[in-house]
Amino acid sequence: MSDTIEFRVGTSSWTDSTLVNSDLFYPPSVRSAKERLRFYVEKFNAVEVDSTFYALPAERNAKLWTERTPDGFIFNIKPFSLMTPHPAEMASKAVA
Repeated sequence: MSDTIEFRVGTSSWTDSTLVNSDLFYPPSVRSAKERLRFYVEKFNAVEVDSTFYALPAERNAKLWTERTPDGFIFNIKPFSLMTPHPAEMASKAVA
């Protein structure tokens, strides 16, 4: 048995407004969510996907996320609100 412990480091989103609105993380040339994800994975090996709590992602978007990240990158997906004991708006739905 190995004594190796692996740590994953990331933020709550590659499109988090704190990161996007700051001049400290993304270069000015990185403007779209696609470009932000590609830049993000150069710095971190994991990310929390908070948006899935509010609406299920479109299958196409989830597929694109995996295509734009390296093997081994971890998406820590928050469960959809209606699948948790937390209060949820009944208007929550899947994203088309």
